[in-house]
Amino acid sequence: MKFALPKLPYKTDALAPTLSERQLNVHYTGHLRGYIDAFNKIPEVANSEKTTLESLILKGKHEMIDNRLGVLPPGEHPSKLFNIGAQIYNHVFYFKCLKPKGGGEPTGDIKDVIDGQFGSYDNFKKKLVAKAENLFGSGYIWVTIDDEGQLEIIKGLDAETPFVYKGLSPIIGIDVWEHAYYLDYQRRRGDYVKRVMENLINWEFANKNLRFAG
Repeated sequence: MKFALPKLPYKTDALAPTLSERQLNVHYTGHLRGYIDAFNKIPEVANSEKTTLESLILKGKHEMIDNRLGVLPPGEHPSKLFNIGAQIYNHVFYFKCLKPKGGGEPTGDIKDVIDGQFGSYDNFKKKLVAKAENLFGSGYIWVTIDDEGQLEIIKGLDAETPFVYKGLSPIIGIDVWEHAYYLDYQRRRGDYVKRVMENLINWEFANKNLRFAG
């Protein structure tokens, strides 16, 4: 089994000026390609037949574990199977969360859920940016939905990913590792997340994830 670098759904210069072509190239052709190359060298991957990335990640995690809201803590992962596999999953998901001329006020079902649970999109965005600014170290900011239909903005440390937690599905994910934004924003992580929310978030993708979770 061999995994290939997936094609981006837009050109590498299409997210500028929020994310420059240089920044996106470093992130996509540098980091994501590096993770995929490393993943394909892991014996469990190289020797497997017709399996999915998700199943390999769960194998590396050993099992789905109880839903934990607020923070997805880094666990002990003795092999590279989870750490590298989850980074691939998270990166591919993040790139799908972006689109040229996206962002701004949400549309569709996700708007109704956000307004109902956070009061307004502005409140939702403020909480999301605050979570990103307060995440110590590296990781992802996730908007997830649980089995009861409740949205939660969650910090995922390192490579943690929501789908391995029982009853938790990812709706939006934003990469806040420094390699995702440092060339354009340096230490201004909050500015990066604000601009992504204002200009790039793909609400159509969020709505698809919401319907899939339901």
